[in-house]
Amino acid sequence: MKFIAFIFLIKITVSQSLTCNNILELPAETKLTIRELQTIQPKDMVQCLAYLGKEQLPKSEAEFIWQSIVAFYSGIANVPDNVLILLHWVTTALTPEDYANITFSNIDVIQNFGLNYNLDMQQLMAIADRVREDFAGKEPEDYTYYDLTALRQILCAYNRSEIERIHPSAFREAALILGKLENCSAEVMTGFASLAIQKSAFGPPSTWSDSTKKALGKIIEFLPPEIIEKYKL
Repeated sequence: MKFIAFIFLIKITVSQSLTCNNILELPAETKLTIRELQTIQPKDMVQCLAYLGKEQLPKSEAEFIWQSIVAFYSGIANVPDNVLILLHWVTTALTPEDYANITFSNIDVIQNFGLNYNLDMQQLMAIADRVREDFAGKEPEDYTYYDLTALRQILCAYNRSEIERIHPSAFREAALILGKLENCSAEVMTGFASLAIQKSAFGPPSTWSDSTKKALGKIIEFLPPEIIEKYKL
């Protein structure tokens, strides 16, 4: 399959331009290099974004795709929501400054940025700031299960007091996902742990079933040490 893909790309190089149709015909495991990306017209880049961003990208490739999108729409502020929701691994190319020009009022846009792309804390904090400002005037206590599962990694940029304002019942519904968050600070995870022991969440640890413990995942590690020891969590 790799040989077929190589021959295919040689033929494309002769014509000097990869189109979206060409890209979709490539074997699924094919990864385009920066030189190959540079042959794609911005219109085709946007049209094939779901394919181009579906797997982790080197920094140079992600940045090139993002800048091509921005150029095509004549500025970050003009990139439509239906494009932002398809960025996937291209998301790694956005700088904290880029987020000042993106509106986070659409739950589907938030969901893209809430997935785990190994963003650094500066990137996540910039996204969190936009969510606080744009997301339909919602405060943490207003977040529903759907909001929490869309936000995911973005919640790692919140502070403990914000996390503890989340309604325990909404937390309970989303715990299976929140318990698997990566690289959250101890402050955030401790906030989730304090929600877990609320009556309308999971109640006292003495009542927790094995399925509850499994749902809470990493959050259990951030319960008070005396509770962990007492209930052998």
